[in-house]
Parts: sequence; C-alpha cells; structure tokens
Amino acid sequence: MYFWHTGILTYDIEKTLDILCELPGTDRDKWTIFEVDFPDEEMVTGDGGRLRVAIGRIGGTGGVVYELLQPMDDKSYHAKKLKERGPGVHHGAYVCEEGQKETVAALLERGGKIVWECMHGDERCCYVECNGTVMEIINVCPFMPE
Repeated sequence: MYFWHTGILTYDIEKTLDILCELPGTDRDKWTIFEVDFPDEEMVTGDGGRLRVAIGRIGGTGGVVYELLQPMDDKSYHAKKLKERGPGVHHGAYVCEEGQKETVAALLERGGKIVWECMHGDERCCYVECNGTVMEIINVCPFMPE
C-alpha cells in the first residue's frame, strides 16, 4: 500500500488551478483534466454522478499529487459533501494493489464506515470514513502525473 494523492473538492477546477499553479515549480500544462461518470450500476455504496477531475503535482517532479474534484451534478456523493462541508480537502488516497479487501476490513474493524464505493472498469474504489477522516482505498493507480 502506498500514498497516491490528496483529494480536494472544489466548485471550480479552473479557479482552483489558477491559485495552485502560482506556487513555485507547479506547471499547469502538466495537469491532466478529464470528466468521469459513475453510473448507478457501478455503485456499490453511495450515489454516482459525473465529476470533472484534475490531477497534477504541486511543486513539480517529486512534489505532492493532488486530485481536484468538481461535481457536475447535484445528486452525487461528491456534490452532497461539497454542499455540506464546502470546498477543501476531502480525502487521502492510498493504492492497495494487493489486500484491498483486507485493508478496508481492518478500517471497518476500527470503527470506519464505507461512505462511497464503486466498481469502475478494473478499478475498485472505496471511501472509508474513520473518525471524520476519509481515506480512499483503490486497487490500481490509474496513472501518476509527472
């Protein structure tokens, strides 16, 4: 298991990127921006929906990876969390290529609760909330930004 990124909920990816890319060593051209659908049939727990996502590094090569999440609807888990808590840090993401089920089970044994889970292609993504902190446990790393 290894740390992949910090997930941030935002109302506007472009405005958030404008701010982040003012930091030294942060190159906007190296951020990947895309949209992804989480249809109801892929959902195990929580509400699906559509997200606009940006993934990149703060501080250039070797810097910290951030994932910006902008809900594109008002019914999804992410939209509800953004409305409830406002913009800011949402989760820390960990890639667990082996033993994902055991990792999630260990978090649940310690009082965690699955708040969002989906099967998206080969990816199995699970948000577990433990004592107010959300951890994303994913079985594959889709890509690592430069």
